Amino acid sequence: MIQRSFRQFGLFLLASALVPGTQKQAMSHDPPSVGKEAVRRQVRLPVEDFSLTDQAGRSFRFQGLRGRVVLVTFMYTTCPDVCPLLTANMRLVQENLRPSERPAVFFLSITTDPEVDTPSVLKSYGERYKADFSNWFFVTGDQKSLERVWKIFGIKVERKARGLVDHTSLTGLIDKNGIMRLVYYGAAPDPKRILQDVRKLLSHP
Repeated sequence: MIQRSFRQFGLFLLASALVPGTQKQAMSHDPPSVGKEAVRRQVRLPVEDFSLTDQAGRSFRFQGLRGRVVLVTFMYTTCPDVCPLLTANMRLVQENLRPSERPAVFFLSITTDPEVDTPSVLKSYGERYKADFSNWFFVTGDQKSLERVWKIFGIKVERKARGLVDHTSLTGLIDKNGIMRLVYYGAAPDPKRILQDVRKLLSHP
């Protein structure tokens, strides 16, 4: 099953790139991260608690994920290039979790464009990628709240125009105690490697 899913990954990305409304004339991310192999780095960064709003309009608090392994990334719904890759990557990892693993793993996509990405917009975006919302939230908030979250994770955000944002392409893996242990910089970190890393953290007390 997992091998078939990874073979289908390229086709899924191509289909995602052709979705109407996702094409723009400029790049939307840090140029060094586009088209290059993702860099994987070990870190040990306690993640401060924060509160945002999920795709259903409910209050979301990071502290509520203690006891779970969390895979977090940063995106925005009108992104023309890297975000579709990052979101599809997350979906592939989610899809290939074993049933026994799913309750212990959570996926978190944090917007870098709160002006456009309302809860309803994020919900539609997640549905487009067939995200399972039972353990995957797409979150937004006011500018001030998000700026604090971006700072916690070291995300640089620069708004170019409405619906066009430059931001650091980062995926982070957080352990059950709320400590970020691995970061993957780049457009498409290897989902098979991420899945291995998730399982390694799940095996730790």
